[in-house]
Amino acid sequence: MRFTPILALAFTAIVPIINAYPITGNVVNCGSGPGTSYSVVKSYNKGANVAITCQAAGTIVNGNEIWDKSSDGCYITDYYIRTGSSSYVTKKCGSSSGDDSSGNLPGLTSTQTKHAKAIIGEAKKESLGRQGGLVEPNMLIYANKKVSASLKYPHDAVGSDYDSVGIFQQRAIYYPDIAADMDAVKWAAQFFKGMKNKVQGSAYPGRYAERLDDAKKICVAGGL
Repeated sequence: MRFTPILALAFTAIVPIINAYPITGNVVNCGSGPGTSYSVVKSYNKGANVAITCQAAGTIVNGNEIWDKSSDGCYITDYYIRTGSSSYVTKKCGSSSGDDSSGNLPGLTSTQTKHAKAIIGEAKKESLGRQGGLVEPNMLIYANKKVSASLKYPHDAVGSDYDSVGIFQQRAIYYPDIAADMDAVKWAAQFFKGMKNKVQGSAYPGRYAERLDDAKKICVAGGL
């Protein structure tokens, strides 16, 4: 079987999936800056899904200093948003890469780095090298409201693209083992198994080349 050596990983959000996270407080204010002293721009009710564009350090709220900038342009304390992580899950505001120089892979946060290293490890185990083209949303584990079982497992975000779950955003109807879907290593193993049989197509084939350099940097830094 001949694979096109495009890349092993790509993390940028170029697939039309909403990176939305639910509000956990009853009525949560969204301010003009990352802190409690800023003016309130708007408020969100409990259960509302909020898309996060970046994160910043600010006033500590119940032990959490992270503030999430919403797609509305205002900041919400991360304490009241269920991102599935106590650390950064996307780039820092004002940074194009989100690399905080703490040992993360190029352009990735600590959460993304953990998942990327798990996938790279599985690729090494199966001697795949930099094979197959993957263009995935933010290198995060996605649950999906349409797949209720996925919400029971640890996840970094909640998506809404059909019944797609996991890092590789594959349809649960085709990959019904939800426990494996929501685990980076198991997910990679089952996806690579399918990839060995055929190269999966994409609705956005031209976009793989756009992320080639980024993916190479991640693979090289991860030892692949």
